[in-house]
This record gives sequence, structure tokens and C-alpha cells, in this order.
Amino acid sequence: MAGILSPGRGAADDAVGAHATPAAHPWQQRIALVALVLPVPPVVQMLTVGLSPSVLIAPALLLAAPTALRAHRARFMTACVVLAVALLGWSLFGFMEGTWVFLPSSLLLLCANFADPRAYATPAAVFGFAAVAIGVLPAIGSLTALVHLLGG
Repeated sequence: MAGILSPGRGAADDAVGAHATPAAHPWQQRIALVALVLPVPPVVQMLTVGLSPSVLIAPALLLAAPTALRAHRARFMTACVVLAVALLGWSLFGFMEGTWVFLPSSLLLLCANFADPRAYATPAAVFGFAAVAIGVLPAIGSLTALVHLLGG
């Protein structure tokens, strides 16, 4: 009798577990968060200098999409790829208007897409290391912009 599932709680738990989708891996979430935070100080500094807000604010707000979708791995990864391709084109197309600050974020989002050790064991470590390498110089630039904004 113990092995028979009643139509109550046990069967419902099995049905929910069968259709549950995994969340994005913490490595992926952290890389996407860095991609979101990285361009903020340069964008704020460029806005204070007088560059066009429409060119800078919309992509900065779109960077929040992958972090908002982190609970569903497939949606997170799709958002990362779509946003990375869009930001890559945006940063290259509007290079002279200051949209170049989104280039590292687009590369980081591509790294976040493959930084899941549950699905890709060795490539996840490689893309995690690439994300660190891609993020170092822009992070120094962002810190410099932040210090400049704070009046230091």
C-alpha cells in the first residue's frame, strides 16, 4: 500500500516536479548582473556631459531583462543571446555617440549564456574565465567614471 500514489498530494508533487524548469546557474546570474552594472557609471557620466539620453538609457534599461528572467533558464539564455546581439549592433552602429560602453556588456551576456556547468562542464569554466577577462578593463573604467562623478 505504501507504494501506491493517492490522487492527493503525492501525485501533485510528481506532476509539478516533472514540468519544473531549472533556474539559471549562479555563475550565469552573476555574469549577467555584472553586464547590467558595468555600463552604469560611464552612462551617467556621459549623460552629465550632455550626450543624448535616448541613445544611452534604453540599452541600459534593457540590460535588466536577463536578470529579471533568471528563474527560468531557457528564457534567461534566450534573453542573453538576443540582447547580446542587439547590443553588439547598437554599440558598433552608434560608436561615435558613446554607445561603445555597451560592447563589454554584450560580450558578457554571450559568456553568461554558456557559463552553466550543469550543461557545459569545461566550456562553462572557459566562459567564466573569459567573462572575468572581459570585465576587468571596463570595470576599471567604470570605477574611474564613478570616482569622477563623486567629485574625487
